[in-house]
Amino acid sequence: MTPLKVHLVLNPENAGWIIEKIAARLMEHAPVAGIAASISGQPRSDVHLNHWMSYAFADEPQSTRATMFITHVDDPYKSALVRRVIAGGVDAGICMSGEMMAQLVALGVPQRSLCFIPPAHDNLVRPRRVRIGIATRLYPDGRKRESLLVQLGGRIRLDCFRFEIFGAGWEKVIPELKASGAEVDYYPGTGDYRSDYQVLLEHVPHFDYYLYMGMDEGSLGTLDALAAAVKTIVTAQGFHLDLGSAITHSFVTFEELEAIFIRIRDELAARTAIAARLTWGAFAERHATVWRAITGGVDLRSLTELTRLTPIDPARDLRCDVRFWMRSLHPRRVLSAMGHVPVLKPLRTRWGHARRARAKRAGSK
Repeated sequence: MTPLKVHLVLNPENAGWIIEKIAARLMEHAPVAGIAASISGQPRSDVHLNHWMSYAFADEPQSTRATMFITHVDDPYKSALVRRVIAGGVDAGICMSGEMMAQLVALGVPQRSLCFIPPAHDNLVRPRRVRIGIATRLYPDGRKRESLLVQLGGRIRLDCFRFEIFGAGWEKVIPELKASGAEVDYYPGTGDYRSDYQVLLEHVPHFDYYLYMGMDEGSLGTLDALAAAVKTIVTAQGFHLDLGSAITHSFVTFEELEAIFIRIRDELAARTAIAARLTWGAFAERHATVWRAITGGVDLRSLTELTRLTPIDPARDLRCDVRFWMRSLHPRRVLSAMGHVPVLKPLRTRWGHARRARAKRAGSK
């Protein structure tokens, strides 16, 4: 099967930052999606389709089928440019978000000429573990209810948690936590409580949650945590009850404690699961789907269905949004809009080069 030839048009005005990175990632992952991609500052006539990396530079006759990337349409001048470019021959605009697509439809851009593909990321960062701070020593009678943590580790995996424990007596509990996947930093203390307290205070602001399980009227460490704006998981008793809404999570029973940890774990998993789907491979494949549909003569009304992404409904008619229209009166908006008039484009280009040169000089000082 002959790969589809797509040329990415990256105007020099967009070089050096995010739009160039997006173009580079499309180039990198296009072959896997069955696309033979190339890139330069000008469109080509010997390809199946030209994809403009910015709608702002696509306002010219198209020699092939064409699509364009749409983002940052934040005033009526730019929305009018999008309408004009699509009317002038660009087959479809690919928005970065469902909201942008909905806004453009509300501003008169034909919905059949729009779809949206969310951005992707490099998948180079990993979530750090949720830091659970504990500041209490243990006693032979188990009054601090450390057995709840042992029971918790026996019921759920603790791979996404890191416990920072301050206070003596945790030697038998720590192996149980590690066996369930948790990481543990242990500071049993030195016997000098003033020095030990200073060490604790240095760590408290870095906790994600402060945990206290005892039922002996409350932990003063809870107050240190609140003073550091740290979230809390503490027992619903004693003076903790007097702290009201300052407490993040409260509990008494093991079942309540387990539910809190499961909720924190699942919230973390939900965030990372969404990010895991937004890969550059998926980004390129969605673009390839749109490009194949356009070059294959598929009805453009089905573009959104092809990407399997549903745009949101506009919350309001943006033509009635006074703030949106008032932005168009700002002198910079007017100058920006004038820069897209063909006869004035060379002036806009020179102005852009001068601006980048000034920024470069300022950064080198």
